[in-house]
Amino acid sequence: MNKIPKTTTLAVIAALAGLVLSVSSTQAAVLYIYNETFSGSGAVDLNGTTPDNTTGGNTWTASTDWKADGTIAGSTLGADDDSAFLAFAPVSGNVYNLSATVTQPTVGFGTSAWLGLGFTNGNDTGNFFSSPNNASPWMLYRNNSEVKTFDGPGTTGTNVGEGNFGGTITMSIELDTTAAQWTSEWFVDGSSVRTETFASNPTITNVGFAREDGASSTITSFSLTAVPEPSTSVLIGLGGLALVFRRRK
Repeated sequence: MNKIPKTTTLAVIAALAGLVLSVSSTQAAVLYIYNETFSGSGAVDLNGTTPDNTTGGNTWTASTDWKADGTIAGSTLGADDDSAFLAFAPVSGNVYNLSATVTQPTVGFGTSAWLGLGFTNGNDTGNFFSSPNNASPWMLYRNNSEVKTFDGPGTTGTNVGEGNFGGTITMSIELDTTAAQWTSEWFVDGSSVRTETFASNPTITNVGFAREDGASSTITSFSLTAVPEPSTSVLIGLGGLALVFRRRK
């Protein structure tokens, strides 16, 4: 059996290690598409303002009831629905994470009043989930502390009650576009509550949040990040080096 020279072995190991580190760094390269901390004034409308961090210079399209400090006053008048959006179109080959930290909704028209977060196909600042916005995927947090997830569009498809939480929570939705059929995973305070593979990939033009039935709440942070898929060429390189190493044993 031919032995590989020690120097060659070390060189191969170093190359493999370098490629592994390259893959790891690629996977860790999180890009902030949007990051909003709502540091504005409660006397100023959110509509037309620019997020704290944005890669595209886009501004908020929002109901005038949403304020630049992330607050919205409650209402008991019934269908008092108000949404806020930022333009966004996903690209295949990325993993996106949409996240918002929100206080438990209060007041509102009843215990079903809620605050929602999600991906949409429109930016109508009234009703968040139905046509023309057709939210998919999305989730909500009710006045009665219930969290519910939807694959959509809207309330069609599978919707699941994830249990009661209460207090301030962080709602997150991960959208994985690296496969032909996209998948979505929902999180509450960093813990996964549901995963779904779409039979038909949703059409997405915006991300945003909303309140329905007059719920009062405060959003303290809102972000959208992307993690690119590891380079195919790097993975091929790893396989090639491994094959060379095996053949020379």
